[in-house]
Amino acid sequence: MSSNPETPPGATVPGPETSRPPGRRSSWVSRHLRSAPSGTETERRAARRVKIGRATQVFLGLFSVGFAVAVLATLESTLTGLLLLLTAAVVLISAQTILAEGRALSENWFELRAPRFWWRAIRSWGIVGVGLLALALAAFALLDPNLAATAATFVLAIALVLMGFGRIFQAGGVSVPLWLRGSLLSTGALTILLVVVSVAFEGLALESFAILVGIILLVTGIETVVAGLHPTDPRQFILLKLILFSAFYGLILINWIDLFGKSVPAYGVWLILTYMAPFGVLIVFEGWQSWPLATSLGLLVSLMNDVGYYFVGNLLFGFHEPLGPWIAGQLGFLGPNVVTIFEGGSFTIDVTSWMMGLSIYLRAAVVGVILYYWWQHPGEIVARTGVPAPG
Repeated sequence: MSSNPETPPGATVPGPETSRPPGRRSSWVSRHLRSAPSGTETERRAARRVKIGRATQVFLGLFSVGFAVAVLATLESTLTGLLLLLTAAVVLISAQTILAEGRALSENWFELRAPRFWWRAIRSWGIVGVGLLALALAAFALLDPNLAATAATFVLAIALVLMGFGRIFQAGGVSVPLWLRGSLLSTGALTILLVVVSVAFEGLALESFAILVGIILLVTGIETVVAGLHPTDPRQFILLKLILFSAFYGLILINWIDLFGKSVPAYGVWLILTYMAPFGVLIVFEGWQSWPLATSLGLLVSLMNDVGYYFVGNLLFGFHEPLGPWIAGQLGFLGPNVVTIFEGGSFTIDVTSWMMGLSIYLRAAVVGVILYYWWQHPGEIVARTGVPAPG
């Protein structure tokens, strides 16, 4: 017989946990696993954080691209205005770095808290720290009224170098896709190289530094958009290349013609055909089913033309158009004022500000909806020749 006394009725038999000596506790990971939400709820929260983070990255990247164009197009601003633009640009680059490694929006947020992932936590917080330090330097350059322009530019140069190292550190993440790792390494190294070359050969002239910041902001903005979209299908990369080609085609090639070639008969009709011409190839190879994609890319070209017209004129061709009143007219804020004339050959149309603004908003909505659909259905981006492969 057992020498232990019989357990009284209703008493709880001590289990492994209750029989543990006082003060003895489970491991750190076990405690947090027991207190963590259920697996399904945790997955939902992680997915929600990832979606918010990626959407924010896309928005921040698009805003950075637009801001980069503004910096490059306003190189003749006053010293204070230019310094303000440069500081805001460095702030945007810092925000990109902080967001890219922000643990609060990471799908591995809980894992990063465990002791065995301490090295990931150090790396993550280290990159966030680099971004915050660059942010503080940019704020210091802007807010200190006693800081000379050369000193302020030097502080911003240090902030940009920190950003370059931050992007290089990001590339070392184990969960970073191979294509993004190469992009981060390239942009980080390019940022550091451009700053060093600018300081070594051009000194710390504010205008040359503004060009440098604009280029870096443009490149990192595009990279942030792509990282936020997080393509996983090869055909999504094809779609991204088509979008980038459309933006370049509209901003540079179309505007180059549009700024100087308006003497062509029926110029407005000819310009619309020029928007759409390259994307007829899609219909040839993909079939008529791809006409919405071809149309959306052509509309994107027209948007780049209408929104970037004088930005490109000021930056590349030495125009000196005041951008504020012009963009207000393009976006419909000048009401019945005529902003351009559509040349249709046998007829002309006076395009007022509200007409131009309405057309820009409608085109942007159509482009966004169609491209979002194709992004979500990349399997439909295939050649439909109907001819079986040889052999």
